[in-house]
Amino acid sequence: MAFVIKKDKSYTWPITISEPVDGGQFNDQKVRVKFKMLSQGRIDEIVKNEAEEDADILNDVLIGWDDGAFKDEAGADLAFNEDNKDLILSVPFVRGALVKGFFESIAGKTLRRKN
Repeated sequence: MAFVIKKDKSYTWPITISEPVDGGQFNDQKVRVKFKMLSQGRIDEIVKNEAEEDADILNDVLIGWDDGAFKDEAGADLAFNEDNKDLILSVPFVRGALVKGFFESIAGKTLRRKN
């Protein structure tokens, strides 16, 4: 069976968000998000560019999440849209988990950005 090269590719990927809680502990939450695959040229650009912000990368690649992945304080689901995307990307440990998950998804745990 041949590997099919697709021009536009996206995929769902599991992410673990470690929320800091009292007492020096973390509350781990697993969510599934949808990433857009970037070209190798764009990935090389990101890896080399120390000034590229995580939020800019995620604005390029984060294209969805499973229903119920994120909720507001009242417990209502946050549907995927630009406002809710901006909201979750404003939380440092969420943003960090998402960008880490994206890089792990494209190259395994060994890929590291230079910054």
